Amino acid sequence: MNPLKVKIFTYFSMNINPPNEIQINRWLAENPDIEVVDIVQSESMAVKTGEMERNLSITLVYRDKEGKKSKRT
Repeated sequence: MNPLKVKIFTYFSMNINPPNEIQINRWLAENPDIEVVDIVQSESMAVKTGEMERNLSITLVYRDKEGKKSKRT
């Protein structure tokens, strides 16, 4: 069995709809030879210059399928 690996997507925005979905879907399409084991989301907010900043991190825990290597970009 191949070892577990992680890919972390982080986005900071004043916008409530960050483009993480596009970024994650693109990365998954570029790495079809992986098995996603778990997905974890972390979210926080902070006030910066009088505006609310949204901090979102999504962590994918995955492993390469047997006999395959991901691009790990």
